Amino acid sequence: MNDYLYAVTSTNDNSPSPEWVGRYSDALSAVGAFMACNDFGDAKEYRTINLSEPSGKMHTKVFYRNGNVGGK
Repeated sequence: MNDYLYAVTSTNDNSPSPEWVGRYSDALSAVGAFMACNDFGDAKEYRTINLSEPSGKMHTKVFYRNGNVGGK
């Protein structure tokens, strides 16, 4: 059994796998990590940040190099 319930991932551009994965046992820590991601970092075009909940719901933020921000 996993000792975590929430996951935050950071993926740059069209990479097939995340550059960074954080795993958390509680919502507060996971949301804190998700909210701490606030720019495109070292991505060439865009960075996608995902927060996955145990229910299957996923929250997404996309930071573009040109300054635009999108999310779901």
